[in-house]
Amino acid sequence: MSGYEVSGLWRYPVKSMAGERLETVTLTAAGIDGDRRWAVRDLETGKVASAKRPRPYGALLHWSARLDEDRAVEVRSPDGATCRAGDPSLDEALSEALGRPVAMAPVEEGRDEAYDSEWPDIPGTSLSNVELELPVAMMTGKSSFVDLAAIHLVLESSMAHLAERSGAEVGVERFRPNVLLAGGSPDGFADLDWREVDATVGETRLRVADAAPRCVMTTLDNGAQGPAREVLATLAVEARKDFDLGTYACFGTYAEVERGGTVTVGDRFTLE
Repeated sequence: MSGYEVSGLWRYPVKSMAGERLETVTLTAAGIDGDRRWAVRDLETGKVASAKRPRPYGALLHWSARLDEDRAVEVRSPDGATCRAGDPSLDEALSEALGRPVAMAPVEEGRDEAYDSEWPDIPGTSLSNVELELPVAMMTGKSSFVDLAAIHLVLESSMAHLAERSGAEVGVERFRPNVLLAGGSPDGFADLDWREVDATVGETRLRVADAAPRCVMTTLDNGAQGPAREVLATLAVEARKDFDLGTYACFGTYAEVERGGTVTVGDRFTLE
């Protein structure tokens, strides 16, 4: 068994926007309560807007969202203006910022959704110099706008190791985890080998699925950190992993919720 401690918790109410750091969260089968339950929809294509297609959607990384006291989604623009999701003026502001007609959209349980992505040159991986459409919630229930799984975990030690190896600024904003964990070995990417194992954290039980493939979003200017192509280049060399569907540069781990409950900063995270 191996133990870690929860050092940070995040919720991202709107896909591809910055989120909110929290002290306590509630986990359900769909992930953190309120996480990625909204997205920006391109009104011409009908697809979900994702910063995985940086032109034009990378600008969404400079917007942020949180749940207010009424649990409505409050969106903040880069200039500090705020507006609730569902307000037509927010759709107008987003359309102007992205240069395309878009509108905020809440998740519809069970609906198939898709987004466009661009993959830069990532030598040795299966997706390099390509553009393709990907399904939302690829490996989990269609009850949020997550990419693959309900929960995303990242180790502080892995971020420190990546910063050392890449020479880049490596902050948590690059990887958009739900749960940041302290502890473990200070060398290497300890979680790269976590696969199909159970874990307990707070009141909850997780099924840790596998490593998280990384994309162009890790290299973009996200408002808190500038562009850093060397992040993905380093992962492609030092954290490359083979899956049934191909080979990918990885960082962090995906998990599903087997037993819901409350998680608080300082809780122990234990792999079994």
